[in-house]
Amino acid sequence: MTVRELISDKIFPLKPEDTVKLGIHMMEENKVSHLPVVKQGKYLGLIAEQPLYAVGDEKLKIEELSHHFEPLFIYDTQHAYEALKLVSGFKLSVLPVVSDIHQYLGVIILSDLVRKFADSISVTSPGTVIVLEIGQRDYSMEEIARIVESNDAKILSAIITSSPDTMLMDVTIKINKLDASAVLQTFTRFNYLVKASFGEDDEQERLKERYEALMRFINI
Repeated sequence: MTVRELISDKIFPLKPEDTVKLGIHMMEENKVSHLPVVKQGKYLGLIAEQPLYAVGDEKLKIEELSHHFEPLFIYDTQHAYEALKLVSGFKLSVLPVVSDIHQYLGVIILSDLVRKFADSISVTSPGTVIVLEIGQRDYSMEEIARIVESNDAKILSAIITSSPDTMLMDVTIKINKLDASAVLQTFTRFNYLVKASFGEDDEQERLKERYEALMRFINI
């Protein structure tokens, strides 16, 4: 998934001759805390809301705050993971996208980026999430997939989280089975440590227990 697929044209950039008042209005209207500044199609930088509110003169031109422009952007050919890294690292509400000749193409909106990644890891697909704790030297996605598939299930998505302080890693997988008991038993049989599992069935059971408790209370 490249950055090009995430570009939005919903948010218009500021121009150097625009006023601080307009900048604040555009940020509030679009519910963002950053806006790109563009001159004749060329990207100049990203400005945050703080200097706009702090300046005290709403008639001031945006170009007079050029020392607050941040050189933050991403090329349209880069991978979406790089966009996520920048947005997370600099706490951005929007990320400007440029071509290889620095032509402004649009922005990536934080909410769109989160939604796209949620879709890519099958957040809304029915199934069960399983968290395995594995030694970094013992990790094999091929073996994990084989165990899952031996129980007529498939892996919908996988996320790997390493701990800098240990040689352990968490492998979080989502499978397409609502009843994952057979898969969990197989992991245990192959000496995998199952740290946690979360499924729709668990939630249904909790709701059933709460309902029955409520009925017992009503009937007292």
